[in-house]
Amino acid sequence: MLILASASKARQNLLDQLSYPYKVIVSEIDESKIIHSDINHLVQLIAKAKAENVISKIRNSNYVNDKDFNAILACDSLFEFQGEIFGKPINEEEALYRWRRMSSGNGILYTGYYFSYKQLRKDGNRDNHFSCFFTDVISTKIEFDRLTNEEITWYVKTKEPMNCAGGFALEGKGSMFIKKIEGCYTNVIGLSLPWLRDSLKKIDSIKK
Repeated sequence: MLILASASKARQNLLDQLSYPYKVIVSEIDESKIIHSDINHLVQLIAKAKAENVISKIRNSNYVNDKDFNAILACDSLFEFQGEIFGKPINEEEALYRWRRMSSGNGILYTGYYFSYKQLRKDGNRDNHFSCFFTDVISTKIEFDRLTNEEITWYVKTKEPMNCAGGFALEGKGSMFIKKIEGCYTNVIGLSLPWLRDSLKKIDSIKK
């Protein structure tokens, strides 16, 4: 079973679509204190911090010896537009400002992944601790359609942009404003399912 170190409903919905068993343990970190000028490194650092926070929780709980939990997945998404890094808008004014800039433009959504797991032994059993890990960053280019001021105002008033990296949700109302994507679709939602599939296969093949 997988532990998802995220409160994201979008990521949970993707796992639900797969009918893959998982448990949510939300990390408690202050993402604003993690700083890096390179967005690739930044999403990796935040994802790592989330995973390590959840691992520390597990060490003080009865989950650590439960063989049903084999891996922890932590993710973080940020959007880069014209050299700037966009997380979730802090208020409606910022969301409006961003969308007026993004209209007819394009940017790249980066999702950092930190996958920690219990190593599979030659006897077919796993270690008791999450001693192994690997990381990755997947990027998807997004091109926006031209929006009117009325459309921008309406969208921001729906509150959807306030909970999304970059201020838009591909799986929600924001999809009508996205003209084109290049790359993994589910990565923009928050979790690349092809990447997850490969990762789960990987941890089942790596033995001591």
